[in-house]
Amino acid sequence: GMVGKELLKQLVNSKRVVDDPRSMSKRKVLDDLRLDFKVTALSRSSGMLLSYDGLDVLSDDLWNSADVQPTDLEALARFLAQDYNGNRVVIDCSASQVVANLYPRLMEMGIHVITANKKAGSGPIALYNKCVRNRRKAQWYYETTGPGSGLPVLTTIKDMLQSGDRIASVQGVFSGTMSFITNSLAQGKPLSEAISEAVNLGLCEPDPRDDLSGLDVRRKVVVLARELGLQLELEDVECDSLIPAELSSWEPDSSKSAPSIGVQFAEALKPFDEASAQRFSDSSKDGNTLVHMGCVDVEEGKAYVRLTSLPSSDQLARCVANENVVAITSQRYSPRPMLLQGPGAGAEITASGLFADLLHLSRTLVEWTIPKIE
Repeated sequence: GMVGKELLKQLVNSKRVVDDPRSMSKRKVLDDLRLDFKVTALSRSSGMLLSYDGLDVLSDDLWNSADVQPTDLEALARFLAQDYNGNRVVIDCSASQVVANLYPRLMEMGIHVITANKKAGSGPIALYNKCVRNRRKAQWYYETTGPGSGLPVLTTIKDMLQSGDRIASVQGVFSGTMSFITNSLAQGKPLSEAISEAVNLGLCEPDPRDDLSGLDVRRKVVVLARELGLQLELEDVECDSLIPAELSSWEPDSSKSAPSIGVQFAEALKPFDEASAQRFSDSSKDGNTLVHMGCVDVEEGKAYVRLTSLPSSDQLARCVANENVVAITSQRYSPRPMLLQGPGAGAEITASGLFADLLHLSRTLVEWTIPKIE
């Protein structure tokens, strides 16, 4: 997918990927982080590549190789279990529940997991708790599944809690995609056009209904709530949707010759553009701005996702383009909350967050050289 391709691009540009195993001993240390990465497995829906010696991810013919084999997660797990390389890490760029279900097994084998897939962190609480328990054997990083996407929201919250702060609530615009769509509506664009643009820019989930229904933000809210100690399930989170009621049971044409689901969904929305514009206009009167706001209230033990009309001067209404803004209210940050704001959607942003998680993991694994004091 787009995120996986972008992550490989960023890894290659970092000059840390060993594309020729024979060159490892000749490589120079680039900085204080004394490590290289070797890509030994790549998997996508149409096939997978496996090599303990490392794959040449720079090759233009990578997926045209005769070594491509049918995707088989069981075979992949066995391959990883027998990998003789040092610290093994799986990076999940998918949105697959089947892949998420594999995390506990991977961690049980001592394989670290870094993910942009929200299906484990927001899925059944039993799966989530199993992953948490298996952290004794391997690490699990999932910053990009939370409300900040590429922003370090979960990392900041963990630091605050571990340093003794008490968090009362976290709220804000948790979806760069929904931020882009509501900003487009505010500029007078029809909803169908806003969705079409978001899809073309790579801002949407594989199924854009997950964005417009609020499901994607609900998942982020559950990930956040569990990080804050609340044992919530997805169905515990109230959620407002921008999908017209008439399209609640709409399904795309799944035949091979059919257009992408994004194109089909944008076309299905066209008859409802006028009603959607009126709904947005009615909610944005008197200088107010309509925002798609997520909230976890720790003190009340509840969470929600709502279309909320806020004064345009409100700090949570100041997102531009595809930005997220997250306000953390705590014992230390009160009455003025800590604010984190920046782009929150797109393959480049998500891949950058995954790369940051990989570096954070790496720093816990490498042997640091302490400089000699003269």
